[in-house]
Amino acid sequence: MAPLAIGTHFYPDVSAEIAGTSTPALRLESASPDVLTVEDGVLVARKSGASAVLISTDDGSVVDFVHVWVAPATKITLARRDGDRIDGAIGLAVGEDVTLVPTLWNGAQKLSGDGGAAWTIDGDAVTVLRDGSSDRRRFRARAPGKTTVRVGNGETTTSVEIEVVQ
Repeated sequence: MAPLAIGTHFYPDVSAEIAGTSTPALRLESASPDVLTVEDGVLVARKSGASAVLISTDDGSVVDFVHVWVAPATKITLARRDGDRIDGAIGLAVGEDVTLVPTLWNGAQKLSGDGGAAWTIDGDAVTVLRDGSSDRRRFRARAPGKTTVRVGNGETTTSVEIEVVQ
């Protein structure tokens, strides 16, 4: 797993299988809650650093652990839902749509985590729709014109212009 971006959430799938017996209930605990907290089983990246995440049973017995790193996003790129990276303006005809997915980076390293993206638009040529993900957005072209879409994580932002034609 890549480091988590500050301000994002990670939803781990924690399970145990012990042959011939039932499995215990498991819980997560962060060794450094100032870096990484656990909220209802979700890891929340707070600040740069590393933290051990302890996997324990309800009686407090630690059965495993993993180290998770947290880093700030230094760059954001946008891609279409199919993975094609966006490099420049997007052209749409009225009624068409495009789904954009942000990727957070720390230098050359891609970061993990959901929910760290804040979206804003300037213009009314497109309508913004949530697309089942905390980060992904679908833009439907509604009228000719231009709209600038911005996405950010903390102080790191990127933008793309969407031009709609008849």
